[in-house]
Amino acid sequence: MTETQKIASTVPNRHALLVGHFSTVGDVEVLHQIQRKLEAMGISYDVSPYTDARLAVDESWLDKHTLDPQRYTHLIVICGPFTPEMAIQHDAIFGRFQHCVHIGVNLTMVANTAQFNPFEVLLERDSDRIVRADLSFREDTKRVPVVGLCLASAQREYGDRRRGDLAAEKLRRLIASSGAAFIEMDTSVPAETNRFGLSSGAEFEAICSRLDVMLTTRLHGMVLALKNAVPVIAIDPVAGGDKVTRQARILGWPEVFAADQISAEELSDALSRCLSPEARRQAALIREKAVSSLSGFDQLFADAIEVEANPALRKYLTPPSGRIETLRKKLKSWKRARRNRRLQRRN
Repeated sequence: MTETQKIASTVPNRHALLVGHFSTVGDVEVLHQIQRKLEAMGISYDVSPYTDARLAVDESWLDKHTLDPQRYTHLIVICGPFTPEMAIQHDAIFGRFQHCVHIGVNLTMVANTAQFNPFEVLLERDSDRIVRADLSFREDTKRVPVVGLCLASAQREYGDRRRGDLAAEKLRRLIASSGAAFIEMDTSVPAETNRFGLSSGAEFEAICSRLDVMLTTRLHGMVLALKNAVPVIAIDPVAGGDKVTRQARILGWPEVFAADQISAEELSDALSRCLSPEARRQAALIREKAVSSLSGFDQLFADAIEVEANPALRKYLTPPSGRIETLRKKLKSWKRARRNRRLQRRN
């Protein structure tokens, strides 16, 4: 038995209630530290967040309204700012547990402690009297993989072959079941149309190159990841396979799947493969192979410039010039002009 356990055992029937915002991952890390300390001391405890919405974070946390205050000897308030107004706001805790020993841990005391300090012991993070490093620094956190998630848009051009929603759902389930951290990304430009504010290929690739794995339904999500030696799990969002599948095959990248055929277990296996050093080595070879395969493109393009126009190839593309079509063109022109005026004002 350790010295702290010996000391704790001399006072029987201790039971602590741990409360706080618990609204950030840092809050929860500090909470875990206090839980472990109490367990080492042989002191039982329960956890109850200030707001009911936080109960979804951990199924073991309890609703403060259901607690019997007489069961508890200690109230330990963990993390975040603390003010007189907050104590009044959360009366279901601070009004009902006044008989407990109050301990403040890793708090920011907003008011002067000479005017407001309801704690028998205050081990604050910062106040007018002391500043300490945040306790999150002491948490030994498990490292998890970082994956990117890059999803295609609706792609209406594929009609009833579209499987983008199904593919996205399966990739999101893979992330949830794997416990990986993820960064959602978008290849759209300009920045105003990009869901995450990325404005260039350089920005996209800067993030992409730091990932462990890319999960994507977009062709360029796959291509730009492999360009940066990042293994990819690609799900083709088009039934029967389309550009994503064709590109993966020409590149020789094996981890591409059909949305309506791939199972959760198969995706999990694919993620395990992609997290291996061998997958990283295999991905690193793709760019060199792709660039080599395009070695004749410059000449093909130069030859294309010399070809004469043949408008007959496009006769069927000319729409009928009826009244409705004329109005449609005018509307598009008006929208285009309005958009340009807005961009000019911003610049």
